[in-house]
Amino acid sequence: MLPWLLGGAVGAAGIMQGLHWRSTAAPQGDVAGLEKQLRIATEENEMLKRENESLRSLAQGGGELSVPQEFIDRVEKEFGLRFLSTPVMHRLASEELRDRISAAFESRFGPTGLDDRQEAYKLIGWLRPEDDYLAQLSAVRSLGALGWFDDVTGEGWATDKVDLKNIPDQAVLVRLLSRILLNQHFPPPPAYPGDDAARAREALHQGAASGAEARFYTEHARAGFMPMKTNAEVTVLMDSLSPFLRGLVLFPTTEGKGLTDTLHVQGNDKLQATFRSPPQTTRGILRPAEPVTEPVALDLPPTPEDPFLTETAGLLGLRLWLPPDADASIVPAWKNDRYVFFPDGEQSVAVLWDIELESSTATDKLEAVALGTIASLAGQEQHVKTGEIVISSSKRHLALARVSPTRLRFLNTFLPATAEGLLPR
Repeated sequence: MLPWLLGGAVGAAGIMQGLHWRSTAAPQGDVAGLEKQLRIATEENEMLKRENESLRSLAQGGGELSVPQEFIDRVEKEFGLRFLSTPVMHRLASEELRDRISAAFESRFGPTGLDDRQEAYKLIGWLRPEDDYLAQLSAVRSLGALGWFDDVTGEGWATDKVDLKNIPDQAVLVRLLSRILLNQHFPPPPAYPGDDAARAREALHQGAASGAEARFYTEHARAGFMPMKTNAEVTVLMDSLSPFLRGLVLFPTTEGKGLTDTLHVQGNDKLQATFRSPPQTTRGILRPAEPVTEPVALDLPPTPEDPFLTETAGLLGLRLWLPPDADASIVPAWKNDRYVFFPDGEQSVAVLWDIELESSTATDKLEAVALGTIASLAGQEQHVKTGEIVISSSKRHLALARVSPTRLRFLNTFLPATAEGLLPR
């Protein structure tokens, strides 16, 4: 495997060199396409290098963690399921966990997926200019962690600090085994379903595993065990995150766990039925009584160039975009949304985000809040009007339009003509 990855890295470097040579002789009209290929090849090369480093670390001192049968039995009893194959738990050095997590994220989203999301999130206002999406996401998953579940491979990772004589370490093992068991019986779809559906699935699976971990702790608390104190470093890191990123991280262990705890009380038949027909949106996690449906993709106007990324933020994305004091009736009224992140000019990018709510009343309220958000993003103190293009200090062009009685459009472009062309007539 290691020689193959090294060969892949060398091959990617060769592609980069070839693209550079071709770009010097290419007609002007082909330069943009070649630059895009060069960007992808560069990021693929970096991803291969990081995966190579992770595999080398594993080969040098990792191995597998022997899982005592009693924990396998406990988790199977917890969910009324049996492992379809022996659960795989890898060992790795604690200082390597963050790189392992980063490599898995990059593998899931592809060579440009995370960078595209980061830039789109900054244009929408979910992330701050200084935020590093992958670095922060990997840090919050790894800091102080004893283990991690890789949903790309369906395997668990335990650090070399895990000692199964300790109750907290045993609880981590219960959580990881729960993730493996649920993943075996209810695997992810073959193709990536989109961000909102993926977040709903993660909330369901991680929520159930966190519930199993919490019940393990509760049993030992009755026996006299006192849980460890909160990790101060983790608290500081969480406080430093943007509200959006903090909300993404906490959603599975708050709303996801809340839903699966309720299902657990109702019995394994009810729990398993939900896993067989899981919520397809983050709205479904928060409103599980509603029928399980996947929203039809919203039709969006054509952009000047093909998008780098087309995604759905979901109810969770809308909730994390609004200020804390926004009217509480807005978020539950989410019905659908879709955004595109696309090239805008030779060296810049833009984003268009359409949001559809269930009623015109809720849309009126969202419109008022969104205009304030646009003013804040643009650094404007004066009132912003619907349909007005506002220019920020960084020369971005922002606007909010009312597409229909129940639909709004948010724009953040570099070129004024792009914003003007995408405003509804």
